[in-house]
Amino acid sequence: MSIIKRLSHACVVALPLFAGALFSMPAHAEHWVPWAFSWDRNEATHQHVSPEQGLKKIKTTSLWSPEGELLVVRLVKSKSFLKMVEMFEKEISEKSNPELISRYGMLLTYGAYMSDDEDDMVELATAADEYYDLALQKDNTCWGGWLGKATLYGFSEERDLEASSIKILKSMIEAQQKTKSNWHHVYPYLVLGAIYERKRDFLTAREIWTEGLRHFPNNEALHSKMAD
Repeated sequence: MSIIKRLSHACVVALPLFAGALFSMPAHAEHWVPWAFSWDRNEATHQHVSPEQGLKKIKTTSLWSPEGELLVVRLVKSKSFLKMVEMFEKEISEKSNPELISRYGMLLTYGAYMSDDEDDMVELATAADEYYDLALQKDNTCWGGWLGKATLYGFSEERDLEASSIKILKSMIEAQQKTKSNWHHVYPYLVLGAIYERKRDFLTAREIWTEGLRHFPNNEALHSKMAD
């Protein structure tokens, strides 16, 4: 039985509560992915990706990149998304690389935020959280696991989850500043700023993005947010 079907049977009571805590999507939004900034350009998300192509690409593409954003949204919007989920699940095991496990969790996170069906949304979110936990159990320093969990929790209506997300992201930013920066380290700034933007704390959001620009002065997404 797949993770989605298994969770739907095991969490009949808990899932609606989890949904109410995690998600509150604006009624006007067709697809609400508040941390993604590049996936809707040039109609690229309408290009078809087969399950086999998706499986290959997700293993070699960081989802925390403009290319990764385009890829994962194309996968989620595909008519064969659920088939992809089943294929990816078969690829994940206790021996899998933690970053690969967290990428699978991130795919499910996108799927949850973009779903039009509340039951699917809840099941995907619950599964994503379990995969982040698995990645972090294997490696407590797994960057993708922490960022994925923070992203899943960050736009919650539950204050404890939101506060946990903010704490994770601030810790990640602090740790990054003590090491050599990689290009994908811009995402904690983007996600944390988006959380405060959603809270309508625009001053704090801009302060975070401004700090991000000091470390990533050429980042297009940060410049775009500052120009809004």
